[in-house]
Amino acid sequence: MDMIDRPHALTEADAGSSSELRVGDKLEVTLPGSPTTGFQWEIGSVDTSILRPTGEPEFKSSSDALGSGGQFAFRFKAVAPGQTTLKLIYHRPFEKDTPPAQTFEVTATVK
Repeated sequence: MDMIDRPHALTEADAGSSSELRVGDKLEVTLPGSPTTGFQWEIGSVDTSILRPTGEPEFKSSSDALGSGGQFAFRFKAVAPGQTTLKLIYHRPFEKDTPPAQTFEVTATVK
């Protein structure tokens, strides 16, 4: 895979950081989670005119054991110049009045 196709990769350690992208760049955010607990990562907010989600979030289990945790992967494409805050929330969607257990936020600047 050449450098042009490789996405900018962010993980939990990048929370609170800024990421510079160019129009056409891909961004992938990978965060730990365990969907068997009822929790899942979802997009809390992002300006989709600047940073557009590509496809559905994917979950990859870290083992074959029933109920094991793993990684949620979100993919985005930089589609226009500008700046947006990408916020992901880790919550139980059925608990409407409960704040998220975790949040992940980065500032994306597209040039």
